Amino acid sequence: MTSPREKQSPISPPRLTWEYIRNQAEQFRQKYVKPPDLIPVPIDKIIEMDLRLYIIPIANLKEKIDMDGFLTNDLTGICVDCALYMDDRRSNRCRFTLAHEVGHLILHEKEIKRCRFRRPEEWIHFREDFEEEDLAWFENQANEFAGRLLVPKDKLLKEVDGLKDKIAKFKKMSPEWPELSEVISRLLSGKFGVSWEVIQKRILKERISI
Repeated sequence: MTSPREKQSPISPPRLTWEYIRNQAEQFRQKYVKPPDLIPVPIDKIIEMDLRLYIIPIANLKEKIDMDGFLTNDLTGICVDCALYMDDRRSNRCRFTLAHEVGHLILHEKEIKRCRFRRPEEWIHFREDFEEEDLAWFENQANEFAGRLLVPKDKLLKEVDGLKDKIAKFKKMSPEWPELSEVISRLLSGKFGVSWEVIQKRILKERISI
């Protein structure tokens, strides 16, 4: 008979403001992205060359733990699903995954060091031990960091402004915001190297009028 698993001590997420997270993303950009307005952000090179972290492809990671990637608790590497990492067609998704994990590194270093998982399988139990609200705090904060890092507000504003004539035409055909924002987001996603859904969320988060 298998003995009951000992639950990990709960790790409470810091209640960070969006302003603080965005400032952290901008500081990171100024330090590591050369030039700072470069898009798409070469996050994989920054991770390996500047942060000196290993990117560790793991076969069937998504299948095993239902996660595209995670930051190791010794802060030496980022594990990522091998199929995601090796498929050029999914490079946008992979770029966001890597930036998301960098967000955890910058925002949650102290908390991650307290984690005890060593193998991908242990990550499942680690997540199971979290309260949903706490997990949401951690993930939303890392998402916001990644979104602002990969899609800087001033660059997004400039790109949206460059589409103002097309936007005016699209508004005549489909004035509803969801449809309009999707069209605009799809036009811009390739420039930033992220999915169109990420662009749509940044337009909303940054309160950019289209």
